[in-house]
Amino acid sequence: MSLTGKLRFAYGSSKATTGAKTSGVGVTDGDWNIAAVEDLGGGLKAGANMALRLRGRDAATDGDSKGVGARPRDSSMYLSGNFGTVTVGAVEAGNGILGLVTAGGPTFIGLDNGTQLAGASNVDILKYTSPSMNGFSFAVATLDAVGANGAENGGANTLYAATYANGPVSVAVDYTDYGSAAAASADKRTRVSANYDLGMAKVGVGLQKAGNGTAADKSERALGVSVPMGPWVFGAVYASSKTDGTAGNNTGYDLAAQYKLSKRTYVALQAQSTKAAGATASATTTRVQLAHSF
Repeated sequence: MSLTGKLRFAYGSSKATTGAKTSGVGVTDGDWNIAAVEDLGGGLKAGANMALRLRGRDAATDGDSKGVGARPRDSSMYLSGNFGTVTVGAVEAGNGILGLVTAGGPTFIGLDNGTQLAGASNVDILKYTSPSMNGFSFAVATLDAVGANGAENGGANTLYAATYANGPVSVAVDYTDYGSAAAASADKRTRVSANYDLGMAKVGVGLQKAGNGTAADKSERALGVSVPMGPWVFGAVYASSKTDGTAGNNTGYDLAAQYKLSKRTYVALQAQSTKAAGATASATTTRVQLAHSF
């Protein structure tokens, strides 16, 4: 069994679209991660992973609806072998295009806020992933809202995915069928993202198209670059999204410069600006972050 984690504090300032300003110091991230693996013999392995959110005295540990008692953030179990990997869990399904678009760059404030790019969601998941075959891997999963018993009630989402990673190239493609009977609910989503390692820098690009039945469809685009220079890593991400029938685009960018004090500790300078379609002003955030992992 292994225990790992991280803690990050930052001093920052923000300006809202109204012009109101705030500033101060606080914890930005804090997690414990527990992982266990067992060799079952015959090429089979079983494992379990749990993550617990812990963010200091002024940030409550994740608990029940009354805020009492700790509980994991992500929990999953898996069985793997020559046939591939079967995973079951309750996890956060993150933004599907940001992972490759950031091109391995430093930690960003995040554009997956539901406006510039689609945000994360908490899901129950049952997933099969094939073994890698010359860099190609395939997966199929059924997902539903955590605790909603969506799969049992016939409302589960089905995801089909393929990835390729070989040398300097990484590519991910997936399609989700939401299986919704509601006319104005999400019914399908297609995502594709990739990055390429140029040696001196990595560049990434991502696209998403989401259909919402009789409601307006939405498309998203993101571009990213990561540049390592000795102990420094510089990164930038630009994102935009467009909702059919709405004038203008939602836009935003993240900038970061990270200096590695050691393999587990760094200091980062981060800046973000976001602007919603039709807005006359942007919201901005800047911060200095100290991070340590163990």
